[in-house]
Formats: sequence, C-alpha cells, structure tokens
Amino acid sequence: MKLDDADALLQRVGTIAIMYYRTLPADSPGYQLNDDIDWCLDDLDAENVSAELRELIGRTVVDPTGHREALTAFVYGTVAGASPAE
Repeated sequence: MKLDDADALLQRVGTIAIMYYRTLPADSPGYQLNDDIDWCLDDLDAENVSAELRELIGRTVVDPTGHREALTAFVYGTVAGASPAE
C-alpha cells in the first residue's frame, strides 16, 4: 500500500467513526456496517484488502478509542517500503 492510500483509508475510517452511534442499527434498519467498511476500502487495490483489515476497520468504527492504535499500526505497517516499528 502507498502512504497516500494509507492516509486516505484512515481518514475515511475516521469519518465513519464520528458518524457512528451505538443505536444506529436500531434507528436505521437498513444500515449495514459492512457497507461503511466497503466504502472505506473502495479506493484500495484488492491485494491490500484482508479479512484482518476489514475486522480492524469495523472494530475501530464501533469503538475508536479501543482500536484506532491497532488499526493505525496495521495500516502503516503495510505501506510499501515502511520499516518495522522499533
């Protein structure tokens, strides 16, 4: 993944996370978290999308404080040419 792609992905996740609220599914019967996850991943090449990334995005949308650090580390860890964190 390129750095610009990683930045854009995290910005999209942040956008969805600030709009999400716990009663959203009850208030909007047609709402699907997977649709928001798909939107976050729309601009990525398929080889950059994994089940683990989808899971981290979903967890971060629902509980940003609890999962944003893991998502950020995972995403930036996939950036081409990134050196491992020390």
